[in-house]
Amino acid sequence: LEEIWDCVGVAPDERASQLADLLETFAQLCEAKVQDEEGVRVQFRKEISEARKEWEDVCNSLQLEREEDPVSKMRRDPSSKDLGSGSGVSLQWEYEAMMGRLESLRSVKQAAMADMQTSQGRIYEAFAALQGCSIEEASQAIGMQPYLDIETNLTLVQRESFRSKAEEYEESVAARTKAIVTLLLDCQSAIGELEIVPPSDVCVGRCEDDAKIMGSLEPIEETVDNYGHRRGQSNQYTIVSLFESPTCIGIGKSALDRLTDRIVELNGEKRRRRAMLGEMGSAIGALWSMLRVPQEEQKAFTTSVRGLGLDTLRKGEAEIVRLDELKGVMIGKLVREQRQMIEELWDKTNSSVAERASFDNYFHIHEDEQLTSEVLVKHEEYVATLKSKLEKMQPILDFIAKREAIIEERIDLELLEKDPDRLKGRGATNQLMKEEKIRRRVKKELPRITSILERKLWQWYEENKPPTGTNNEEGENDLDPNLGHFMYQGSPYLQAIQSQEEEWQTRKERGEQERQRKRREEQVASSSANAAFGYT
Repeated sequence: LEEIWDCVGVAPDERASQLADLLETFAQLCEAKVQDEEGVRVQFRKEISEARKEWEDVCNSLQLEREEDPVSKMRRDPSSKDLGSGSGVSLQWEYEAMMGRLESLRSVKQAAMADMQTSQGRIYEAFAALQGCSIEEASQAIGMQPYLDIETNLTLVQRESFRSKAEEYEESVAARTKAIVTLLLDCQSAIGELEIVPPSDVCVGRCEDDAKIMGSLEPIEETVDNYGHRRGQSNQYTIVSLFESPTCIGIGKSALDRLTDRIVELNGEKRRRRAMLGEMGSAIGALWSMLRVPQEEQKAFTTSVRGLGLDTLRKGEAEIVRLDELKGVMIGKLVREQRQMIEELWDKTNSSVAERASFDNYFHIHEDEQLTSEVLVKHEEYVATLKSKLEKMQPILDFIAKREAIIEERIDLELLEKDPDRLKGRGATNQLMKEEKIRRRVKKELPRITSILERKLWQWYEENKPPTGTNNEEGENDLDPNLGHFMYQGSPYLQAIQSQEEEWQTRKERGEQERQRKRREEQVASSSANAAFGYT
């Protein structure tokens, strides 16, 4: 520079001024450089401090109690003395040591947080499904507060706790889903049986859930019955969605309550309709029988109805109306048929004249315009009464029939015994065996049956005798003595038993007298014959 100045001819003052400017500029450059480097040192220390804070947070969240500060560890390493400029470990090496370890721990933390987030998501989703709310609402629920923080504690124990809770909630979801699917199947079956087209407000109340009920299941192994209704066990179906939507009812608590209420309502409707159809069926069956409806018509109607739908009820009501109209046209014929049955039942029940006369007010109505439905009902009720009476009498009538058969055999045996030639010839042995069987029945069965009958007949009288103090139609205390007794062929059978036994005793005495008379005549004839031949 001096050489250049000499050549140029720069004055000493100028030279001094330029040197001063040059020194000042150099000083400024040095100062700027120092400031820049100081900024680098501060930045290093700041980043190292921040990295150390993050490292500490990660260690705390992972609870790495034995984790040593990477810088301290490096400083204790003898080989680290050669890493700096002779005054210890440089900031560059501190930063690299801290960031190296931090990157490793960040990977561990991210994996742990991902695990926690997965479990948290499972918990929120299951809780939301069970409560019937959104996942966002579930995350704010009081019961979910312990599962909000997934950063401060990332230990294996905490992660296992989250996973365990997630599995617990999912088990609850599975159990709830199974219960919901079972209820849905029951509801769908009932809706199908009742032939409800959702939504419906006929008979079973309007239910907006019916459309959701019908669309909430998807089959795993679907089976369909002859009517197109879904059938199967709950494990053959699954819920379309755990959350409620316009086409799915979900598995929330409110869904469980609504389905429970709905199945109770539907089952009640099924019972009501079954009762109605039962009553209709009985009425239709009685009218079919009464009106002699051909089997072809009955079968055609039976095959036209099915299930518990309103269509079935309407058809049943229409059939009853049709039969009632037909009944009105045929009422005269029906009344006469009932009267014929009444006369037959009078004979079978051995009804007395007084008992028959008690129905004269209806029995002797003959004008067609007077033969109303009420008159037919009276006849039907009277027939039912006589049938009931005959049903009660039948056991006694059966015993009477057995006794009368033995009585007839006893009379036949008596007549046979009068024939001395009956035991002669080829069939004598069979005839003798036949007579012995009759004698055994007369000797053993007749007293036993008579004893049972007398006991039953007295019991009948005790149950049917007129109350004490009852007057006749004229108001006099002069009742028919036969009232209350079991009548047979126009008279109390107790009297018939007594009369038969008295008659039999009389016949026996007469028979014995006749035998004695014949024996005496034979003795007289024998004596006369002996005398004629000189015998004494």
